[in-house]
Amino acid sequence: MEETLFDEEFFNYYFIDNFEGIFLVLVSKEQRILDVLVQKLLKYADFVENRVTSSDEWIKNIIREPFEFIDGVWIDPDFHEINTSGIVIKLTPGLAFGTGLHDTTKLAAELLRKYLKPGDVVLDLGCGSGILSILAKKMGAGRVVAVDNDPLAVEVAKENAKKNGVDIEIRQSDLFSNVTGKFDLIISNIIAEILLKVLEQVKDFLNFNGKVIFSGIVDSKVDLFTQQKVVEHRRKNEWNALVIKF
Repeated sequence: MEETLFDEEFFNYYFIDNFEGIFLVLVSKEQRILDVLVQKLLKYADFVENRVTSSDEWIKNIIREPFEFIDGVWIDPDFHEINTSGIVIKLTPGLAFGTGLHDTTKLAAELLRKYLKPGDVVLDLGCGSGILSILAKKMGAGRVVAVDNDPLAVEVAKENAKKNGVDIEIRQSDLFSNVTGKFDLIISNIIAEILLKVLEQVKDFLNFNGKVIFSGIVDSKVDLFTQQKVVEHRRKNEWNALVIKF
């Protein structure tokens, strides 16, 4: 389904995974666009409903209560009191990819926690909501740069960083086009086709012994990365994440 959306150059969507099942939500001001996409996706899933709503309403409908994102890390969609010794990320999901619900985000976060060293300089390439950048900062990263080609995602990431009280450099950039400097860790949670484009330049932005975390790779695309020096490979359902060293 995500490959279909990528082919159609449609990126304003998110998944809800709860006790009722897995739901794909498409968001657009153009009903015509939604009608075309629904027809293309019907071979993969059943249509549930079409709803006219404000952005505030559909954001609030996604998550109301805190949930454990990965072990010891909680996502709080509001301002709840969470009794935990772990990390709490205040995050309003919805307007940008990266709510913490999707397997690809969880895989990226687990690998980030494992490979991040205190003081590391981190680049979050395609930051979406900023969830991974915020997590990196809260886990002890030094400088964190977060970029996305979507101006709306940039604004949402800035809002979330402010809500969490973390200092992150957030800017609009089409992959590396507005990125300077070198990094100890580069993390990118996008689809495989775009990650292949990242590979063309990523070495120019890595410090010595730097590593890259790629997530968002569906099973059928894993073989595209077999030529790389993969340090670790993790999988959840049909999604894969890789740690690559150059």
